[in-house]
This record gives sequence, C-alpha cells and structure tokens, in this order.
Amino acid sequence: MTTTTRRRTGPALWAVALILALAATTVAATLGRTAWERTQAGAARAEALAAGRQLAVNFVTLDASTFAADTGRVVAGATGEFKEQYEGALDELKPVVEGNKTVSTVERAEAAYVSGDSDSAVVLVGLVAPTTNTATEEPEKKTYRIRLDLEKAGDSWKVSSLDFVS
Repeated sequence: MTTTTRRRTGPALWAVALILALAATTVAATLGRTAWERTQAGAARAEALAAGRQLAVNFVTLDASTFAADTGRVVAGATGEFKEQYEGALDELKPVVEGNKTVSTVERAEAAYVSGDSDSAVVLVGLVAPTTNTATEEPEKKTYRIRLDLEKAGDSWKVSSLDFVS
C-alpha cells in the first residue's frame, strides 16, 4: 500500500509544482508588463515636458533680424488649428516686429506636466522673457504662463493648442 501511495503522490506533486510554476510565471509576466508600462509612461511624460518647454521658448523667442527663422521654428513645432492660426497671423506680425525692432529672449523657463498619455499631453510653462523694442531703452522683463496641448507626431511632440493663462 505504501508503494501505491507514493506513485499517486509523485504525479500529484509534479502537477502542483507545474501549477505553481505557471502561477509564478504569470505573476512575473504581469509585474514585468506593469513595470514596463510605467517606464514607457514616464518616458512619454519626460519627452512631452521637455518638448512643451522648448516649444514655449520657441514661441516667445523673437528677434526682428531673424524673424523668418524664429517663426519657422514655431511653425515646425506646431500642428492642427494652432499651426493654421499662427501661420495666418505671420503677415500681420512681421511688420510690427520688424518696425519696432523687437527682440524677445527667454531668461528662464519652468515647465510642469499636467496630464496626458503616450499620444497627447498638457504642459504648463512659465517664462521670463526680457524684451526690447524701439519704445524701451532697457529690456523689460515680461512673464508668461502658457498652457500647451501637445500631440505626438511620429517621433516628436507638436503644439496643437497654445493659451496664455493667468
């Protein structure tokens, strides 16, 4: 009788070991996938935050002598309705900027990630921008708070909406 019990116990132990191994593999795979998703989400947040900051800096940086290059960077980083509106305003903006010899640089830029996923994000950017023109002898430090809605386009983030916030 002891021999019969051992034969039944042997296959039963193998079955339990197999079930435990499958359960452990399932748990490890689930935890691994969750960790991978967190890493991907963190990378998307970091990319969107850096892109939003740079796109806001591009938007505020403007020099009458390099108007085409400065506005070209904004257009290159824009998409959708924002791109259309910005491009539509350039013909009116150019004579004002060039006539006033406007120069706006960014001294400081701070950005915060508000929300998003792997394809879209909302970023807030605060900027301090010393600005000169024909009406000012010394640079006037202007401050801006900008909300950017971003969309992933291929490997880069683009602004789909830009709003000044108070």
